Amino acid sequence: MRHYLDLIPISAKVHRKQSRMTRICIILAVFLVTVIFGMADMEMRAQKLQSQKSDGGWHAGFKEITGEQAGIIASRPEIKASAWYDVLNYRLDEGYQLQGNDAVICGFDEELLSMFTGMELEEGEFPKDTHSAVFTKSVKEQLGLKTGDTIWLTVPRGESIELTVCGFTGDTSMLTEKDAFGIFLNTEAFRTLLSAESSETYEGIFYVTFTPYCSIQKALSDIQAQLQLSDQQVTQNTKLLALMLQSKDPYMMQLYLTAGVLAVLVAIAGTLMIAGSLNSNVVQRTEFFGMMRCLGATQKQVIRFVRREALSWCKTAIPLGIAAGTAVIWLLCALLEFLSPSIFGEMPDFGISWLGLISGVLIGLITVLLAAGSPAKKASRVSPVAAVSGNAGTIQAARKAASTTFFQVDTALGIHHAKGSRKNFILMIGSFAFSIILFLSFRSAVDFMNHAITPLKPYSPDLSVLSPDNTCAIAPDLAESYAVLPFVEKVYGRSFAYNIPVKIHGQTKRVNLISYETYQFQWAEDMLLEGTIDDTENGSSVLTVFHKENPLNLGSTITMDSYSEGQPVNVKVSGILSDSPFSREPGVETVICSQKLFQQLTGESNYTIIDVQFNSKVTDNDVAHMRADAGDSVIFSDQRIKNSETMGAYYSFSLFIYGFLAVIALISVFYIINSIAMSVSARLRQYGAMRAIGMSDRQLIRMISAEAATYALFGIFFGCLIGLPINKLLFERLVTYRWGDAWYVPVGSLLVIILVIAGSAILAVRGPARKIRGMSVVDTISAE
Repeated sequence: MRHYLDLIPISAKVHRKQSRMTRICIILAVFLVTVIFGMADMEMRAQKLQSQKSDGGWHAGFKEITGEQAGIIASRPEIKASAWYDVLNYRLDEGYQLQGNDAVICGFDEELLSMFTGMELEEGEFPKDTHSAVFTKSVKEQLGLKTGDTIWLTVPRGESIELTVCGFTGDTSMLTEKDAFGIFLNTEAFRTLLSAESSETYEGIFYVTFTPYCSIQKALSDIQAQLQLSDQQVTQNTKLLALMLQSKDPYMMQLYLTAGVLAVLVAIAGTLMIAGSLNSNVVQRTEFFGMMRCLGATQKQVIRFVRREALSWCKTAIPLGIAAGTAVIWLLCALLEFLSPSIFGEMPDFGISWLGLISGVLIGLITVLLAAGSPAKKASRVSPVAAVSGNAGTIQAARKAASTTFFQVDTALGIHHAKGSRKNFILMIGSFAFSIILFLSFRSAVDFMNHAITPLKPYSPDLSVLSPDNTCAIAPDLAESYAVLPFVEKVYGRSFAYNIPVKIHGQTKRVNLISYETYQFQWAEDMLLEGTIDDTENGSSVLTVFHKENPLNLGSTITMDSYSEGQPVNVKVSGILSDSPFSREPGVETVICSQKLFQQLTGESNYTIIDVQFNSKVTDNDVAHMRADAGDSVIFSDQRIKNSETMGAYYSFSLFIYGFLAVIALISVFYIINSIAMSVSARLRQYGAMRAIGMSDRQLIRMISAEAATYALFGIFFGCLIGLPINKLLFERLVTYRWGDAWYVPVGSLLVIILVIAGSAILAVRGPARKIRGMSVVDTISAE
């Protein structure tokens, strides 16, 4: 050994058990930072994919501009791609049809395909002339077309235009839900059609994408100033720009602020975890540093030794923390791809989050260097005389004795030990408190998610068969034939009778009468405010939906005509629902009954709508056969794409948000257990001396329990004291600012994290207790 720093690997071998706990703390801190920053990065990528599929990959659009102005915009160096876009019959009310089916006509330049990944050509090529068109896949499947075929488009003025099929593209959620076709023309053909149908000179929207790393907001401001465009003429893809950190939308600025606050809190939590562990490690080995002083080491050399030793732990701890964090991120991404392959199938199976990796390394290295400073100075001040005497920092100088006024001596000593070192006490309760602060801070993101993304309701159908005129025109036999199909999970029908005159409390009112079946009554149970559903399901009463102006209450009687009785009958309200899937016209109440009672009252046994939910075995061919079975006299609403988009957005957000909370809770458990174990190890000689003078094992365990409880109680108090205002601040930025909801105390989440902290403190005592019981008094006193 030629240099005193060569002692570091030797010391690491000798003090492997003590340094192992410190390395675990560094691993946990790096893991926490890597996972949270990496998950945030992957969530940004996932949301970008979802946004590009549903809304397109364009960055900005310009309305009511001339071709000359569009050319000026496209020639700017920061513009990567540009394309014209316009649409006809978007609301399906202008009369454009293909063989009796409503059709949406879109006209755009070929470059637009690169901006809308959902419009990629599955077959054929982009239209090259004014008589060619690309059609959605539903046209191919329902009308049996192929490339090269011709078809006639009916336009509002009654004429027909011949179009040649040059390609097919995928369907969109809007088109399949409305049972409409999509037709895509090039810009020249579209403008020719538009000029023939209308005298408008409007040229549509000019979409652009910008080059990477340019300042999009600055470029847009320059374009507006150069061409004198108003704010109304410029539209932005707000969600995508926000995910690119390129939005100046006021609400997005609130989101950026929230993300910044959370990032700082995560960094502070990692710092406290590492600082606390290093402090305990140095306290535990101050005799060793005192012996170095006896051998001639200067204070500066001891400081350098401690810092270099701390960095040597990083060589294994940081890679392990990053590897564990990356593995968790891969697992979550794989789960996301499994849950919603149509949206997130393009995510890499083993993607690397450079943000997570760099954050983990930087937080680990910088925190270790900063956190090692104070313990290093403390180690350098150890007296050589104290080291020789065996009291090198193992016993804190007591300013006053432990108070036994309210507690027994063992409990009082535990509390006294916890508060004995002010710095250690602050670091310990700070780490405990930050677990609560982090948990409550990320809890506000759950409220944001529940407002921003509406999850699929249990009653949401994958497919609906509707009567065209909202009458009871669909035979129950169709529902029965669907129910036996192997790829069908549930089938449920409803009958509607609109604006029925009734008597309520002696006054004439109008109601919409709607029938339910078994599945729908089961789902209605979750919305029941008061009363019962059983009587309604049996056909002897009805349900209504609560709102402030509803004259119907529990027990109210409705008098209405009965088809089977031939005279008015009285029907009682047996339940009030908080909500329903149906919209309500002012002055018209919603009344729900069984199919049996509906038939008695109206004489109608057919359905107005049949809803179907599929299992994972369903294919497009299966749905096509169901369409054929239904015939042409009904409207076929395929909502699978829409549901997939909704589920993808919700799965993405909920998986990562709840993943954050789970990681924080697990890290809290491991860190608390490890910290208590380190604190006990640092005082092992003191405990041995206490056993030598007669303290029993039970008293020692009570003392350790009191010490752990002190850390936990103070940590919970300060965690709630600081965490709740931060939760309120973030809630107001995320939710109140946008939706106006008032902040509330998240009691459930607060109880969860408090129980996690308390439970972890209880578990933390078990390991040291077993260790002390298994050691003799001599071993305990001589333990290093």
